[in-house]
Amino acid sequence: MHTLKVFFSIIGGLLLLFPSAQNAFAKPPHALPMTELQVPAHGASQQHHLAQTAGGELIVSWVEIDGGSSTAKFSILEKQGWSMPLTVVKVEGKLADPPVVLGLSDGSLAAAWMPYVKDSPDRYAADIYLARSIDGGLTWSAPLKPYGDDARIYDAQMSLAALPDARLALVWSDMRYTSHDSSADKQNNRYQLMASVIDKNWRASPELVLDNDVCSCCRSYTDAQEEQLVTVYRDHAVGEIRDISAVRWQADGHPQIANVHADGWVIGGCPSNGPSVDLTPTSSVAAWFTAADGKGRVKVAFSSDKGAQFNQPIELDADASGYANALLLDDGSALVSWRGRNGPEDELRVAKVTTDGKVSRETTVYRGSFPKWPSKYLGMARIGKQAFVAWTDPVQKKVRLVSLTID
Repeated sequence: MHTLKVFFSIIGGLLLLFPSAQNAFAKPPHALPMTELQVPAHGASQQHHLAQTAGGELIVSWVEIDGGSSTAKFSILEKQGWSMPLTVVKVEGKLADPPVVLGLSDGSLAAAWMPYVKDSPDRYAADIYLARSIDGGLTWSAPLKPYGDDARIYDAQMSLAALPDARLALVWSDMRYTSHDSSADKQNNRYQLMASVIDKNWRASPELVLDNDVCSCCRSYTDAQEEQLVTVYRDHAVGEIRDISAVRWQADGHPQIANVHADGWVIGGCPSNGPSVDLTPTSSVAAWFTAADGKGRVKVAFSSDKGAQFNQPIELDADASGYANALLLDDGSALVSWRGRNGPEDELRVAKVTTDGKVSRETTVYRGSFPKWPSKYLGMARIGKQAFVAWTDPVQKKVRLVSLTID
């Protein structure tokens, strides 16, 4: 007995002397049960996006490349399995951003795609087209371009959210010049974050300016609860500070901008690494990437006032590539996915984190390489007790999808 007391006394002393030794005895977070699903794409696929119908069924959209053309397709995960893949549009050349198909409140579907502008002197110039289907995607309305001819849209820069009464919110980055710009002003003109709301008759509202100075090529993310919209994006401030902001707005405008967190990341160019946000009737959560101190970090922050202000961030990874997504769960915690680093390769990681920073679940979904453009972002959606995560595998040359069972 005396020997055992001495042994445990020594162990206790080591834990006090070396606090990191306590982690060696700590129980690691449980993994989330995971199943891979085969996306019903034909041949090679890329540029994935996840959304859902008004009835709560998962929609997966993707692009298939055939020679010099790109075909945007989608399929719905129904109770009996995948629906027949249907085509939204086929365009010559590449699409500048993954096509989006999502459900509207009346049961119809909306689609958005972004082709490059032909013969443009700007290699990144793109357009955004919208279409609506009232027959489940068998046929689509004539394409709608919901902005004026003076728009200058940057590629890979759109986000959408469904609103009540079968309306649709669209957000994009724009570097248009106004009539009073001088030549000097044009040289220093910044990208603006702009928006439009398309009504149930498929008419676009006047354009709204949500923020007149934003980071040029980090994707925004928009979510809505009833009439309240929140868009998170990488802001731009004097001194090349590029931290994450959130703008609360409604269809009639009145944007209210709040800094999600003052990371203080100073960088002379756009890191092409945008944030995400998820809303419920009572709270919200944002996830993002920063490298303010030279290390790639993934952070998440909760809000109890629907995105008006965010709490102090919780750091999930201090050696990451980013591209984070976040979903709120019924118990108030969040499910976050991101790309972490493991030696020369990246890992697709998913963690369940509570508002006090405790990680109760953590899963590595995939380890390997990821494409750069146009499929570097991850996709994530939640349907009931299942969370879905999508990515593009550059070795298998296809969009991959897993289902994670949430406690």
